[in-house]
Amino acid sequence: MKKVTVAFVLCAVLGAASAWVAYSHATEDPGLKEEMTDLKNRVTDLEQKSGPDETPVNRLIQSTLSGLQLGGGISAGFFYTSNPGNDVSDNEFLLSNFLVELSSKDSDLPIGFVGAIGETSTPSLLSTPENNPDFDIEYASLTLKPMSDVSLEVGLLQPNAGFENTYTFNNINVLLGAIASQQPYNAYGARLGYDINGFSLNAGYYKKRLDQDEYNDNGSTPGDSWEIGVTGSVLNNEFSIYHYHLEAERNLTGAVIERTTENFYLAINIDYWNRDADMGNFYGSRSAIGGAFYIAPRFGHFLIPLRLEYIDQGESRIYIDTADAKHIFAATISPTYTFCEHAYIRVESAYVNADHAFDDKNGNSKDSRICLAAEVGYSF
Repeated sequence: MKKVTVAFVLCAVLGAASAWVAYSHATEDPGLKEEMTDLKNRVTDLEQKSGPDETPVNRLIQSTLSGLQLGGGISAGFFYTSNPGNDVSDNEFLLSNFLVELSSKDSDLPIGFVGAIGETSTPSLLSTPENNPDFDIEYASLTLKPMSDVSLEVGLLQPNAGFENTYTFNNINVLLGAIASQQPYNAYGARLGYDINGFSLNAGYYKKRLDQDEYNDNGSTPGDSWEIGVTGSVLNNEFSIYHYHLEAERNLTGAVIERTTENFYLAINIDYWNRDADMGNFYGSRSAIGGAFYIAPRFGHFLIPLRLEYIDQGESRIYIDTADAKHIFAATISPTYTFCEHAYIRVESAYVNADHAFDDKNGNSKDSRICLAAEVGYSF
């Protein structure tokens, strides 16, 4: 038995030695050695490209997506409004905002774009809660920059007027304020911008409005519109001044001043509306002026925004469609807890007062209204 074992071991050793000798001769052959090196390199390349993320299609997708930027937000909650009107519901669960925005990332290119789809259902202090079932393009435009300080934006544009944003997850309050309730919405047109010495000048012209029922004074539909404005910063205060003209309807002139520190936020928005001369014949007065004051101290994750508003609309019926509501007072407080930069939960209570401005569910005239809301939101 030992002889067989010894013989087997000897055969194995001799075989291994023969293989080693053969391999040594092969590697000493320059041509064969080059072929073996080339084969190893090919195998390595195949291993690196064998993953699903490295296919030509996925590389093209990754290259395209690297030039895009995603934004937007979503918010939802419970809304209550007293004295909503005859046979009108005073409370609703609302998807208050849903917006998905896609834009070009490289601002150095001579052309860029931005577009967003979604909907907004957030009511103002002067309206009632109601879900908006229309899911559509909210805004979309292309911007040409022939020079670094000149831009031309064309498409469905957002206005430059006012402090509060239509998509209210961007605001510090839940409900739109009384002043913001009459500020213009998106419209189709073009806007020219020019930057000079830290200030931005703009002028826009619009043909049609995204919401054709936005301004239907005395049953008429507004014609073309245009706007001019300037924005900038002075002594660490951001400001904007704007004028918005609605053909054969009315004109808005306004200004916003805001200041932000690490734990404090302050803003003032003043608007003056003036009806067209022909339109003024249908109303007791032609103009309205109002202001909104915003203050929002921050304590860690807690933000406590307060909004105070006053409007003198005379008998113009610009903000509330009754000649009795000559003066409008509103106060809103919106305690907010921010989980992070992008997520929040907030509750809100508001009080509005104006003579004979509201009706209860039985149609009886009332001078005041209380609004309550609880909302969660996430922006991205």
